[in-house]
Amino acid sequence: MPRVSIVTATYNYSSVLRYAILSVLAQRFQDFEHLIIGDGCTDESEQVVAEFNDPRLHWHNLPTNTGSQSIPNNTGLAMARGEYIAYLGHDDLWHPSHLEKLIEALEREEADWAHPLAVMIGPPGSGVHQLIGLVPPNGNFAAASSATSGIVHRRSLVEKIGEWKDYRTLDLAPDIEFRRRALRAGAKTVYVENLSVFKFPSAWRKNVYRSRPFEEQAAYWIRMQTEPDFIERELIAIANSYEFKMWENWSATSDIPKGISPTAPRGALIESWRRYRGLPPNELPPRPWWEIPQSIARRFLADATRPVRKKLQRML
Repeated sequence: MPRVSIVTATYNYSSVLRYAILSVLAQRFQDFEHLIIGDGCTDESEQVVAEFNDPRLHWHNLPTNTGSQSIPNNTGLAMARGEYIAYLGHDDLWHPSHLEKLIEALEREEADWAHPLAVMIGPPGSGVHQLIGLVPPNGNFAAASSATSGIVHRRSLVEKIGEWKDYRTLDLAPDIEFRRRALRAGAKTVYVENLSVFKFPSAWRKNVYRSRPFEEQAAYWIRMQTEPDFIERELIAIANSYEFKMWENWSATSDIPKGISPTAPRGALIESWRRYRGLPPNELPPRPWWEIPQSIARRFLADATRPVRKKLQRML
């Protein structure tokens, strides 16, 4: 049995899927299976997987598109044989040290869940390099954020907290809800100070599923193989991005989705990102009228108490 089962949800983006798989095969930790789950793919994704001719790669295509990573992730969980589950987005890359460092930490600490540092890379020309995954000095794991492509957890954790939930039943993004559920269930967590995830958020790239570019991933893959100081260069790019407020500057001038009304249907946040990416919209049932006052009140309280909650998270 493989020690790690890697789950990649993908939909009609074979040009970048190739580089995600390459970054898996380049891992220093090699005891894995890679489950690539098509969300109703109709492009060449299956052929891309087959071209690698590696028995550790397993392709499974869902009969219809479900619209987000939740159902493909659950399909991968049902197929997984490994003790640990890792996730990798089809348009993201891992550094070769990724699995090695995380599995080592999970076993050393006998933990249920681990994540490393990740960098969210903005579209070309934005200069955005947003670091996520940092845990405050007080060790408050709930105050940290993490990319799905950085998560590794024990397969047994799913028996305790359940599977991923469909975005159409949630007000949050499914990955945030899944993580919160794990923390509420008392999952023992460990943070690894290793920059090993390079994420190219499709939600920041308008109509990316129409043009399907791959040049960014290809360039990063080459850099990881050829630049001995690759990590140092990325850390400098991150420092520049924060020093010169690249995120604020780009976000202010871009038309990326910046929020939804508290009266919007469940799943509206994910739908707004889907449309920005250039994906066809899905029908969402309207929010029941009796939920609307509660939703407005929750949004008001969240906005009003956010500064205090952030301060408390740093202190606790």
